Amino acid sequence: MKHLTFSADFARILVCAIAIMLVGAILSAKALGFADASTENGPLEWTQEVFLLVAAVFSVGSMVSLRKAERLAAFLATVLYVVFLLRELELPPIGPITRYLGSHAFRWHEMVAVVLITVPYLVARRHCLREIAAYGLSFRGWPFAVAAGFVFLGAYFDGSPMFDGIAYLGTFLEETAELLGYGVLAVAAAWVLCQSRRTEDEAVDLAILPRSSVG
Repeated sequence: MKHLTFSADFARILVCAIAIMLVGAILSAKALGFADASTENGPLEWTQEVFLLVAAVFSVGSMVSLRKAERLAAFLATVLYVVFLLRELELPPIGPITRYLGSHAFRWHEMVAVVLITVPYLVARRHCLREIAAYGLSFRGWPFAVAAGFVFLGAYFDGSPMFDGIAYLGTFLEETAELLGYGVLAVAAAWVLCQSRRTEDEAVDLAILPRSSVG
């Protein structure tokens, strides 16, 4: 799982990204207020959805270059990102499609679709599950643990609009925590994509080099 290993350089990039996200969230609250900044379809939620979409696209891009257990991990990550994206997507019910996306029926259909897509691939790649489990129990995938921590922190503030006596501060903290969690996933997906593409480019260079030397 060498392409899913995160170095000190990545840690520095992630710290900078988290700082930028925090500053952006604070500025949005200062400009719009806690209520408007963290409302449904507000700037924080839209940014979350962009991060999840970016993470899903980058993860799909990584699958092209990754092999074996790494490809399975990227596939599972992509499914997770899409599920989170559909969960966060709040479209106004202005037509049959948007009404369906906001219905309980869609949630059931989504669950069935995830099972039908994921289970056959897991069965086909079952020989990779032990390696993925070992990776998950190690600290090599620490950015995903950081992202999960932020998401769970957001769940802690969920349902408590007023916090510490300040109206909508709880909602703002919830949305900000989720923003940071999904932002971490997007940065991690970008890193994995860059690592996988770099390895692929090096392999191409090595394949071309003997021909150039012979010529």
